[in-house]
Amino acid sequence: MKKQYSLEFKRQVIKQALEADSVGTIARKYQINSITVCRWIREFKQGKYAYVK
Repeated sequence: MKKQYSLEFKRQVIKQALEADSVGTIARKYQINSITVCRWIREFKQGKYAYVK
């Protein structure tokens, strides 16, 4: 079964990954595949995880 992450968790990981030197470091910190983090970053830049007020 595929693990699902909350939107807030994804935003937290994305923020840290964008500030860090390495996506891999953040992926290891949260025990997530680095490819997943890269996909989240790409989707974030496309506006998928934008804050809705």
